[in-house]
Amino acid sequence: MSEVFQAFAEMMQSRSRATLSYRPQANGQQERSVKTVMQSVRVYAEDPLQQDWDEIAEKLIFAINNSQDGTRKETPFYLVHGWDAQSTLKAMSSSLKLGSGRQSDALAWRREFNRQQEIALSMAKEYQTTEKDRRAKEHNETLGRQERESLTRPSGEVDSNEAPPRSLFGPGSRVWLYMERVKPGLTKKLAHRWHGLFRIKKKVEER
Repeated sequence: MSEVFQAFAEMMQSRSRATLSYRPQANGQQERSVKTVMQSVRVYAEDPLQQDWDEIAEKLIFAINNSQDGTRKETPFYLVHGWDAQSTLKAMSSSLKLGSGRQSDALAWRREFNRQQEIALSMAKEYQTTEKDRRAKEHNETLGRQERESLTRPSGEVDSNEAPPRSLFGPGSRVWLYMERVKPGLTKKLAHRWHGLFRIKKKVEER
């Protein structure tokens, strides 16, 4: 714990206590879910084939979202969406329109939620566009004369006063080697593609 937080806790006359694992009143249940995810990823990383990560991740997240919370007595999926999650087979064999009253209410709530979400997304996009234009205008106004000339100069024209580009690497520099290819059957997301360190012996050409 940092000294700043300790001073703030003393000023507020608050005592900090470490939480206990598997205790629903604290954050032990969240720590347990994170531990479950880490265990699954670790097992998958040790698997030499690594071909079914999409299925494992989908089932893992579905299980976590539909586990009943010890404090709220509800699943995280129900608290977010307002109805219980259904498996693919159950969703195909039942209809929300012809279902019970609770299902009909859930369908109406979902439609209203989707409508409000679309409105919020459109407002966010409009705000982002306005903010980008404002920042671009402010940035262009603060540019110096030399920077403006470099932006308006044709691509083929070179300024005589401009210094040549400086090389990032040279003989004797220590670098990492990035290899795009991995072993057949392995997933690129969890594969180690940076190798090294290596030392540059001779420079062939500048790229």
